[in-house]
Amino acid sequence: MSRKKGPALYELIASNNPAGKPVSPKSAVNQSEEEILAHNVLTPGRSIRISIGTIGVIVAISIALIVISYTMGFQRGSAIAREDYGNRLFEEVTTPRMAEMESASVAVPVPVTSPHQPAAQLAPSGWGSIASDPRVKGLNYFTLIQTTQEGAMQLAVFCREKGLETYAFSGNNTRLYRVIAFPGSVDRNDAVASDVRSKIYAIGAEWATTKNGRGSDLKDAYQSLYK
Repeated sequence: MSRKKGPALYELIASNNPAGKPVSPKSAVNQSEEEILAHNVLTPGRSIRISIGTIGVIVAISIALIVISYTMGFQRGSAIAREDYGNRLFEEVTTPRMAEMESASVAVPVPVTSPHQPAAQLAPSGWGSIASDPRVKGLNYFTLIQTTQEGAMQLAVFCREKGLETYAFSGNNTRLYRVIAFPGSVDRNDAVASDVRSKIYAIGAEWATTKNGRGSDLKDAYQSLYK
């Protein structure tokens, strides 16, 4: 067993006491404890020795904390960016669909029926939809009027109520609607054309007396060849 090097306890006690003064065992023990405590407690001006290994551990821990913080922040930012992009993409996709739905939901003009006459009498079995264009190429048809959609529908309905087959539709992709009378004729002056012209004039006389007619007797109706 090796002996601990250094001054003995009694030598330390003797060096801290004046010569000739007796030292009690209790005071010797107290002085020893005070010296140990003073050696271990930090005081102003005392230098601290830290090993290189301890510094390396502290630096490694600091770097690890920085990396973890950066990773968590990056992941959170990416999640927010993805959510924002998804919302914008959803809005961009939803907007055209809503526009298509709105355009599809636009009311198709429906002919106004007379309150005194059932709708079935306005369109006999051989007649088509009032808003269609069933003309056949090579035939001549009377054009009664060119006006707004509402005005064309009113006249076409009125003529149908009086027994004349008419249709109201937009011509040449314009905003004006035209009212066409049927049937068409091969010759502008044949019997079919004369019969249609007579019906138009008779109905026009009645149409001129109505509020919607505004004095128009339809005598300015003209024929044109459908090509």
